[in-house]
Amino acid sequence: MNEEINNPFSLHEEYDDSTPTIYQQPVKQFSRRVLVGAEEDVDYVPDTSIRILYNNKYRSYAAHKHAAMEVCIPIENDYKYIIGSKSYTIVPGDIFFIPPDTMHEVECENDGCRFIYLFNISFLSHLYEYHFLSDFLKGPHLINETTYPNLYGQIYSSFMAINDQYFMYENMILEMSIYSRLLKIFSLIASTSAQFNPIRAEESKKKGKYGKFKTLINHINSHYMDEISMEWAADYVGFSKFHFARLFKEYTDVTFYDYLLHRRMQAAKVLLADTSKTVTEIAFQSGFNNLTSFTRSFKNYTGLTPSQYRLNKAVAIPKATDEDDENDEEEAASEE
Repeated sequence: MNEEINNPFSLHEEYDDSTPTIYQQPVKQFSRRVLVGAEEDVDYVPDTSIRILYNNKYRSYAAHKHAAMEVCIPIENDYKYIIGSKSYTIVPGDIFFIPPDTMHEVECENDGCRFIYLFNISFLSHLYEYHFLSDFLKGPHLINETTYPNLYGQIYSSFMAINDQYFMYENMILEMSIYSRLLKIFSLIASTSAQFNPIRAEESKKKGKYGKFKTLINHINSHYMDEISMEWAADYVGFSKFHFARLFKEYTDVTFYDYLLHRRMQAAKVLLADTSKTVTEIAFQSGFNNLTSFTRSFKNYTGLTPSQYRLNKAVAIPKATDEDDENDEEEAASEE
């Protein structure tokens, strides 16, 4: 039922009770859809950042957007999503991701049903692995047995487990349990990034070497803050220094020191954005033994000094860190 209210560009649409009992909302008073123009004000479950709907309405939805990420999984019949100049027909079993703030419309030509998931995922930007998801979240993505053959079963099962958790209680939802499953899904998706696993498995005769280098990469990812030299790394995988340098670049497309620097810089950016530690403390925690080399490396890598990067992230820094920040800018200037 559509009900016009005072603002001619605002629409409140109430959901009816034709939804099967097992999929009715756990908190009844919030089940409505609110539009202001083309902007949907997502009506999450009270005190949460989640809404999941079992949608069995035979109707289309005009172009709209919302701050939540949307996921659609058809159960019966097809749905057509139109995003920009492209259209996507999704069929039962497909998992269709629409990033936040993406204008989209839906065409429905037959009776059917689908699960619609709306999540606030703003917290993801604070996680280190988020940059592995950046390409995925730039536009709509379809996950099925063709596009993600090795992961589809796990991702689909995780969404069904989210359904079970969401509709379990009549008057509440357990948000952490649901988000833990969503994080598992994103972790699986992130693992497909070339950056996440930079080594390419090639012909079978190289699998032994591949395994050694993959183990080394895992070690670097976990122990980047330690002193790791090329000599140590070469000995770790059992090759001479010269042979190691050639093979490392062959398997990863970057040099050993470039990869180590990349890992340390990613860690430094997370620490600078999300902690109130001094720049000097962050330098040591990122694997550098002095502030000067850290500042020089960070500026070469990002174009900014650590203090400038921190200010750009608009993080409130206690006064105790001001002196270190000023020192790091002076160090950067002296290197130019």
